[in-house]
Amino acid sequence: MKRTIQHKGDIAASSAMRDERQSAFTSNLIARAMAPLVFLVLLIIIWEITVRLFKIPSYLVPSPTIVSVTIFKNLTSLLMDSAVTLFEAVLGFMLGTLLAFFVAVSFVHSQIIERSVSPYFVALQAVPIVATAPLLIIWFGNGLFSKVVMAAMICFFPMVVNSAAGLKSISENELDLMRLFSANPSQIFFKLRLPASLPFLFSGLKISATLSVIGAVVAELAGATKGLGFQILISSYQTDTPFLFAAVLFSALIGVLFFNSVVLLEKLLTRHGRIFHNSEK
Repeated sequence: MKRTIQHKGDIAASSAMRDERQSAFTSNLIARAMAPLVFLVLLIIIWEITVRLFKIPSYLVPSPTIVSVTIFKNLTSLLMDSAVTLFEAVLGFMLGTLLAFFVAVSFVHSQIIERSVSPYFVALQAVPIVATAPLLIIWFGNGLFSKVVMAAMICFFPMVVNSAAGLKSISENELDLMRLFSANPSQIFFKLRLPASLPFLFSGLKISATLSVIGAVVAELAGATKGLGFQILISSYQTDTPFLFAAVLFSALIGVLFFNSVVLLEKLLTRHGRIFHNSEK
Protein backbone atom coordinates (compact mmCIF):
# COMPACT_ATOMS: atom_id res chain seq x y z
CA MET A 1 0.00 0.00 0.00
CA LYS A 2 2.81 2.40 0.96
CA ARG A 3 4.66 1.53 -2.23
CA THR A 4 1.54 2.31 -4.30
CA ILE A 5 1.11 5.69 -2.59
CA GLN A 6 4.82 6.47 -3.07
CA HIS A 7 4.62 5.46 -6.74
CA LYS A 8 1.63 7.74 -7.29
CA GLY A 9 3.48 10.55 -5.56
CA ASP A 10 6.50 10.07 -7.83
CA ILE A 11 4.24 10.16 -10.91
CA ALA A 12 2.58 13.36 -9.71
CA ALA A 13 5.95 14.98 -8.98
CA SER A 14 7.28 13.94 -12.39
CA SER A 15 4.17 15.32 -14.10
CA ALA A 16 4.48 18.60 -12.19
CA MET A 17 8.14 18.95 -13.19
CA ARG A 18 7.27 18.22 -16.81
CA ASP A 19 4.50 20.84 -16.76
CA GLU A 20 6.86 23.34 -15.17
CA ARG A 21 9.52 22.73 -17.85
CA GLN A 22 6.88 23.05 -20.58
CA SER A 23 5.63 26.32 -19.10
CA ALA A 24 9.18 27.69 -18.85
CA PHE A 25 9.88 26.67 -22.44
CA THR A 26 6.68 28.38 -23.67
CA SER A 27 7.49 31.55 -21.73
CA ASN A 28 11.02 31.59 -23.11
CA LEU A 29 9.72 31.08 -26.66
CA ILE A 30 7.24 33.96 -26.30
CA ALA A 31 9.94 36.22 -24.87
CA ARG A 32 12.27 35.42 -27.78
CA ALA A 33 9.53 36.11 -30.33
CA MET A 34 8.41 39.35 -28.67
CA ALA A 35 11.81 41.09 -28.75
CA PRO A 36 12.21 41.21 -32.56
CA LEU A 37 8.49 41.91 -32.98
CA VAL A 38 8.63 44.95 -30.69
CA PHE A 39 11.76 46.18 -32.49
CA LEU A 40 10.01 45.79 -35.86
CA VAL A 41 6.97 47.77 -34.69
CA LEU A 42 9.21 50.57 -33.36
CA LEU A 43 11.17 50.61 -36.62
CA ILE A 44 7.98 50.89 -38.70
CA ILE A 45 6.66 53.71 -36.49
CA ILE A 46 9.94 55.66 -36.77
CA TRP A 47 10.00 55.05 -40.53
CA GLU A 48 6.41 56.30 -40.96
CA ILE A 49 6.95 59.38 -38.78
CA THR A 50 10.23 60.27 -40.52
CA VAL A 51 8.74 60.06 -44.02
CA ARG A 52 5.72 62.15 -43.05
CA LEU A 53 7.70 64.66 -40.99
CA PHE A 54 10.29 65.43 -43.67
CA LYS A 55 7.79 64.97 -46.53
CA ILE A 56 10.04 62.51 -48.38
CA PRO A 57 8.61 61.68 -51.84
CA SER A 58 7.37 58.12 -52.28
CA TYR A 59 9.61 57.57 -55.30
CA LEU A 60 12.60 58.02 -52.94
CA VAL A 61 11.43 56.37 -49.72
CA PRO A 62 7.79 55.24 -49.55
CA SER A 63 6.11 55.10 -46.17
CA PRO A 64 5.19 51.73 -44.61
CA THR A 65 1.54 52.56 -45.29
CA ILE A 66 2.15 52.94 -49.03
CA VAL A 67 4.27 49.75 -49.11
CA SER A 68 1.50 47.86 -47.28
CA VAL A 69 -1.13 49.06 -49.78
CA THR A 70 1.16 48.02 -52.65
CA ILE A 71 1.63 44.56 -51.15
CA PHE A 72 -2.12 44.16 -50.69
CA LYS A 73 -2.83 45.16 -54.30
CA ASN A 74 -0.11 42.90 -55.76
CA LEU A 75 -0.20 40.06 -53.23
CA THR A 76 -0.94 37.30 -55.76
CA SER A 77 1.88 38.39 -58.06
CA LEU A 78 4.34 38.72 -55.18
CA LEU A 79 3.47 35.28 -53.82
CA MET A 80 3.86 33.64 -57.23
CA ASP A 81 7.23 35.29 -57.81
CA SER A 82 8.32 34.39 -54.28
CA ALA A 83 7.46 30.75 -54.98
CA VAL A 84 9.59 30.84 -58.15
CA THR A 85 12.59 32.36 -56.36
CA LEU A 86 12.26 30.00 -53.40
CA PHE A 87 12.08 26.98 -55.71
CA GLU A 88 15.27 28.09 -57.49
CA ALA A 89 16.98 28.73 -54.16
CA VAL A 90 16.01 25.33 -52.71
CA LEU A 91 17.24 23.45 -55.79
CA GLY A 92 20.50 25.41 -55.80
CA PHE A 93 20.87 24.88 -52.05
CA MET A 94 20.46 21.11 -52.41
CA LEU A 95 22.86 20.88 -55.36
CA GLY A 96 25.52 23.15 -53.84
CA THR A 97 25.51 21.65 -50.35
CA LEU A 98 25.55 18.03 -51.58
CA LEU A 99 28.47 18.68 -53.93
CA ALA A 100 30.26 20.60 -51.17
CA PHE A 101 29.81 17.74 -48.70
CA PHE A 102 31.24 15.15 -51.10
CA VAL A 103 34.17 17.45 -51.87
CA ALA A 104 34.79 17.89 -48.13
CA VAL A 105 34.79 14.09 -47.71
CA SER A 106 37.44 13.85 -50.42
CA PHE A 107 39.48 16.52 -48.61
CA VAL A 108 39.39 14.48 -45.40
CA HIS A 109 40.65 11.34 -47.13
CA SER A 110 43.21 13.00 -49.41
CA GLN A 111 45.36 15.99 -48.52
CA ILE A 112 46.69 16.05 -52.10
CA ILE A 113 43.19 16.76 -53.44
CA GLU A 114 42.64 19.45 -50.80
CA ARG A 115 45.94 21.21 -51.53
CA SER A 116 45.36 20.99 -55.29
CA VAL A 117 41.77 22.24 -55.41
CA SER A 118 41.35 24.60 -52.43
CA PRO A 119 43.09 27.65 -53.99
CA TYR A 120 40.70 27.58 -56.93
CA PHE A 121 37.67 27.43 -54.63
CA VAL A 122 38.99 30.47 -52.77
CA ALA A 123 39.56 32.28 -56.08
CA LEU A 124 36.03 31.42 -57.23
CA GLN A 125 34.61 32.75 -53.96
CA ALA A 126 36.51 36.02 -54.44
CA VAL A 127 34.79 36.69 -57.78
CA PRO A 128 31.70 38.92 -57.26
CA ILE A 129 28.48 37.04 -57.99
CA VAL A 130 27.19 40.05 -59.93
CA ALA A 131 30.03 39.47 -62.42
CA THR A 132 29.35 35.73 -62.63
CA ALA A 133 25.60 35.93 -63.18
CA PRO A 134 25.68 37.33 -66.76
CA LEU A 135 28.08 34.54 -67.79
CA LEU A 136 25.70 31.91 -66.45
CA ILE A 137 22.83 33.49 -68.39
CA ILE A 138 24.94 33.35 -71.57
CA TRP A 139 26.01 29.73 -70.96
CA PHE A 140 22.79 28.20 -69.61
CA GLY A 141 20.09 30.51 -70.89
CA ASN A 142 17.35 32.51 -69.26
CA GLY A 143 15.56 29.59 -67.64
CA LEU A 144 15.64 27.70 -64.37
CA PHE A 145 19.03 26.01 -64.70
CA SER A 146 21.11 29.20 -64.66
CA LYS A 147 19.40 30.33 -61.43
CA VAL A 148 19.97 26.95 -59.79
CA VAL A 149 23.66 26.97 -60.76
CA MET A 150 24.07 30.51 -59.39
CA ALA A 151 22.45 29.56 -56.08
CA ALA A 152 24.57 26.38 -55.90
CA MET A 153 27.79 28.30 -56.56
CA ILE A 154 27.19 30.79 -53.77
CA CYS A 155 26.32 27.98 -51.32
CA PHE A 156 29.30 25.83 -52.22
CA PHE A 157 32.27 27.49 -50.51
CA PRO A 158 30.90 28.01 -46.97
CA MET A 159 29.54 24.47 -46.98
CA VAL A 160 32.89 23.00 -48.07
CA VAL A 161 34.76 24.89 -45.36
CA ASN A 162 32.33 23.95 -42.57
CA SER A 163 31.99 20.32 -43.67
CA ALA A 164 35.75 19.77 -43.93
CA ALA A 165 36.32 21.41 -40.54
CA GLY A 166 33.62 19.24 -38.95
CA LEU A 167 34.84 15.98 -40.45
CA LYS A 168 38.37 16.78 -39.27
CA SER A 169 37.30 17.85 -35.78
CA ILE A 170 37.79 14.41 -34.19
CA SER A 171 40.85 13.89 -32.01
CA GLU A 172 43.65 11.39 -32.61
CA ASN A 173 42.69 9.56 -29.42
CA GLU A 174 39.17 8.96 -30.74
CA LEU A 175 40.54 7.78 -34.05
CA ASP A 176 43.04 5.45 -32.35
CA LEU A 177 40.26 4.01 -30.20
CA MET A 178 38.15 3.21 -33.27
CA ARG A 179 41.12 1.54 -34.92
CA LEU A 180 41.79 -0.40 -31.74
CA PHE A 181 38.32 -1.93 -32.10
CA SER A 182 39.17 -2.85 -35.73
CA ALA A 183 36.72 -0.32 -37.21
CA ASN A 184 36.90 -0.05 -40.98
CA PRO A 185 36.94 3.37 -42.77
CA SER A 186 33.18 3.24 -43.35
CA GLN A 187 32.48 2.65 -39.65
CA ILE A 188 34.88 5.42 -38.65
CA PHE A 189 33.11 7.81 -41.00
CA PHE A 190 29.50 7.04 -40.03
CA LYS A 191 30.02 6.39 -36.30
CA LEU A 192 32.70 8.97 -35.52
CA ARG A 193 33.36 11.63 -38.16
CA LEU A 194 29.78 12.28 -39.29
CA PRO A 195 28.21 12.63 -35.80
CA ALA A 196 31.07 14.89 -34.69
CA SER A 197 30.62 17.09 -37.76
CA LEU A 198 26.88 17.76 -37.33
CA PRO A 199 27.25 21.17 -35.58
CA PHE A 200 29.63 22.29 -38.34
CA LEU A 201 27.38 20.90 -41.07
CA PHE A 202 24.32 22.74 -39.79
CA SER A 203 26.31 25.96 -39.46
CA GLY A 204 27.18 25.64 -43.14
CA LEU A 205 23.60 24.78 -44.04
CA LYS A 206 22.20 27.81 -42.21
CA ILE A 207 24.67 30.13 -43.95
CA SER A 208 23.93 28.50 -47.31
CA ALA A 209 20.15 28.79 -46.84
CA THR A 210 20.21 32.59 -46.92
CA LEU A 211 22.98 32.74 -49.53
CA SER A 212 20.98 30.54 -51.91
CA VAL A 213 18.16 33.12 -51.95
CA ILE A 214 20.70 35.86 -52.70
CA GLY A 215 22.12 33.78 -55.54
CA ALA A 216 18.71 33.14 -57.07
CA VAL A 217 17.72 36.82 -56.88
CA VAL A 218 21.03 38.01 -58.40
CA ALA A 219 20.67 35.50 -61.26
CA GLU A 220 17.12 36.77 -61.88
CA LEU A 221 18.45 40.33 -61.99
CA ALA A 222 20.87 39.29 -64.73
CA GLY A 223 18.14 37.74 -66.87
CA ALA A 224 14.73 36.27 -66.12
CA THR A 225 11.05 36.51 -67.00
CA LYS A 226 9.71 35.82 -63.51
CA GLY A 227 10.81 35.79 -59.89
CA LEU A 228 11.49 38.46 -57.28
CA GLY A 229 14.74 39.52 -58.91
CA PHE A 230 12.89 40.14 -62.17
CA GLN A 231 10.27 42.22 -60.34
CA ILE A 232 12.99 44.22 -58.56
CA LEU A 233 14.65 44.96 -61.91
CA ILE A 234 11.42 46.00 -63.64
CA SER A 235 10.24 48.19 -60.76
CA SER A 236 13.65 49.93 -60.63
CA TYR A 237 13.40 50.71 -64.36
CA GLN A 238 9.90 52.10 -63.85
CA THR A 239 10.87 53.98 -60.65
CA ASP A 240 8.09 52.09 -58.87
CA THR A 241 9.80 52.34 -55.48
CA PRO A 242 6.87 51.04 -53.36
CA PHE A 243 6.74 47.82 -55.40
CA LEU A 244 10.55 47.64 -55.26
CA PHE A 245 10.38 47.80 -51.46
CA ALA A 246 7.66 45.12 -51.48
CA ALA A 247 9.73 42.75 -53.65
CA VAL A 248 12.84 43.27 -51.49
CA LEU A 249 10.74 42.62 -48.38
CA PHE A 250 9.41 39.35 -49.80
CA SER A 251 12.91 38.21 -50.77
CA ALA A 252 14.00 38.86 -47.17
CA LEU A 253 10.99 36.96 -45.86
CA ILE A 254 11.71 33.84 -47.91
CA GLY A 255 15.34 34.00 -46.75
CA VAL A 256 14.19 34.07 -43.13
CA LEU A 257 11.71 31.26 -43.82
CA PHE A 258 14.40 29.09 -45.41
CA PHE A 259 16.86 29.79 -42.57
CA ASN A 260 14.33 28.93 -39.88
CA SER A 261 13.39 25.73 -41.73
CA VAL A 262 17.03 24.60 -41.48
CA VAL A 263 17.12 25.58 -37.79
CA LEU A 264 13.97 23.50 -37.18
CA LEU A 265 15.49 20.54 -39.03
CA GLU A 266 18.62 20.84 -36.89
CA LYS A 267 16.58 20.77 -33.68
CA LEU A 268 14.54 17.78 -34.83
CA LEU A 269 17.59 15.76 -35.88
CA THR A 270 19.66 16.57 -32.79
CA ARG A 271 16.71 15.78 -30.53
CA HIS A 272 16.12 12.48 -32.37
CA GLY A 273 19.83 11.71 -32.07
CA ARG A 274 19.76 12.29 -28.31
CA ILE A 275 16.68 10.09 -27.89
CA PHE A 276 18.25 7.33 -29.98
CA HIS A 277 21.53 7.60 -28.05
CA ASN A 278 19.74 7.38 -24.71
CA SER A 279 17.68 4.37 -25.86
CA GLU A 280 20.90 2.57 -26.84
CA LYS A 281 22.22 3.10 -23.34
